[in-house]
Amino acid sequence: MNNAKNAKNAIRKFFQFDFKTRHAGTSALITIAVLAALILLNILLGETSIQADLTPKKLFSLTDETRTLLDGLQREVEIYALFTPGQEPESIMDSVNEYERRSSMVSVQVLDPDRNPAVVARFAEEGGEIPRGSFIVSSGPNYRVINASDLYGDSYSFKVEQLITSAVAYVSSGRSPKIYEVVGHQETPLASLGFSAPLEQSNYTVEELSLIRSDIPDDAELLTLIGPRIDLSTAEIARIEEYLSGGGRLFIALNYSPEPQSNIYDLLRRWDIAVRPGMVLEMEANRLIAEFGDNPFISAPYITDHESLTALSESKLDPIFRQTMGFRRTDAEQRQLEYFPLLQSSESSWLRTDLTSEESTKMPPIGGDEQGPVDVAVAVRQRNLDTYEPEGGVIVAAGSAATLAGLGFLGQITANVEMVMNLVNWAVGDESSVNVPSKSLYRLPLRIGNVTALIYAGVTIIVIPLGCILAGVVIWLRRRHR
Repeated sequence: MNNAKNAKNAIRKFFQFDFKTRHAGTSALITIAVLAALILLNILLGETSIQADLTPKKLFSLTDETRTLLDGLQREVEIYALFTPGQEPESIMDSVNEYERRSSMVSVQVLDPDRNPAVVARFAEEGGEIPRGSFIVSSGPNYRVINASDLYGDSYSFKVEQLITSAVAYVSSGRSPKIYEVVGHQETPLASLGFSAPLEQSNYTVEELSLIRSDIPDDAELLTLIGPRIDLSTAEIARIEEYLSGGGRLFIALNYSPEPQSNIYDLLRRWDIAVRPGMVLEMEANRLIAEFGDNPFISAPYITDHESLTALSESKLDPIFRQTMGFRRTDAEQRQLEYFPLLQSSESSWLRTDLTSEESTKMPPIGGDEQGPVDVAVAVRQRNLDTYEPEGGVIVAAGSAATLAGLGFLGQITANVEMVMNLVNWAVGDESSVNVPSKSLYRLPLRIGNVTALIYAGVTIIVIPLGCILAGVVIWLRRRHR
């Protein structure tokens, strides 16, 4: 009897655990459960197509403009990637495959050009070839070929979405809006200012037009007048007036001229835009450009909340204007015309109207200066007085045509290009014209001042190690006194 009782007590004692043993066992079970859950979660995620773009600038995510275009597609679009299957670049295909995921009207297919020469030949120009690595975007009889070399604008820009979206917009509509650039007054057309490629990528075709020799063609979606040095004649102005009254659209950029271009200014005045001759001096420090020694004649104006420039605001792109004139709405304020300030100088700025006297070189205000803010880019749009909906002509005006040519050693400013393209697209109002900016791969280096460097060094070398030592001492003392 005693032997049986002793055996029973021995068994009970064997299975009795002290606190430390139970705590260790519980920790082990929890660790095993967590590891099992992570393994199971990893297996489940591996079987799904869930992806997340963790790049800082969302290189592989579609912009709102692209998503809107895809959501409205009415025709099927095929995208062919000319690669040997399995050898296509992942970085590019991740972006392209997003089109198929977003819209059931888009299909993406990797096509080996060596094994499918007949398919590729359908899209090649007569006697030409489409190189491996290119993309073909096709819908019905419309197609566009995108060469591999075009997908990267330079070492720091990623243009996949920009080019693919433009191609989808074109092939799904078949439209290529026509822009006519007025010449004959020593203008500098957009095409010669480096805008040919952006205009083409946004599906525009561009031609020059002399208003002296011909009327404005019926297929003109937009008329541009960039930096004329000679005033237009009354006959030329009359042709533009007739075009605008019929629902035409004008993009005009002027430069300061000591002698007012009366006919051009009168045209704008009849559309509620008063030109303010002179140059804007910006005195707010955070709007000046350090590379130009904080020259007050070169600045980054504030972007208003107008719909045409929303993309610039969201991308934090600041256009830069130099030697710009100003605009304001006329006192007439015609009810059928909507006036929109697009870009404005700060309240600390002023417009210098006297640029010839000895005092004109002084920074403090002088006689004749007009207090800011000053509108340096504006838009006017006709509307129906019964419905108040947009209906009729459109004018977009900028006070510095010189800005569009670039800024000296800085070259063409990306924000200025995007500004022009967004304003052109807004004026035309055609869904087949889209402007998706290229995505920069460049990341600014981290700049740390001496004081900040000392603070970071102190935290890293002294504070964190000292904190760890103190925490260890506290834990040791608590366990010692248990």
